[in-house]
Amino acid sequence: MKPLYAALPVLLPVMVLTACGNPAPRQAETPVMAECRAEAERVPGAQAMFRQLNLENPNNRDRVEREREQVVNRAYADCLARRGITRGGGVEPVRRSGF
Repeated sequence: MKPLYAALPVLLPVMVLTACGNPAPRQAETPVMAECRAEAERVPGAQAMFRQLNLENPNNRDRVEREREQVVNRAYADCLARRGITRGGGVEPVRRSGF
């Protein structure tokens, strides 16, 4: 039993690193994806969100950032669809709660 306790400080970091392995590699961004991402950032709805932003109110800041993220993601997905590129995942992203 004692040899196991003696080896524990050596094995524990290895076990933790193995359990927390790297996530699946992301698909490399193509030039079309980069163009769509830039176009999505310039969408009028995303730019208009900055007028609602109150930096002194954390609740407002979080709400506006979430709404802007949704607008940009929708514009990005629409741009990819127009160009015939399907976005991976197949499901709508989880929306964070406002509470």
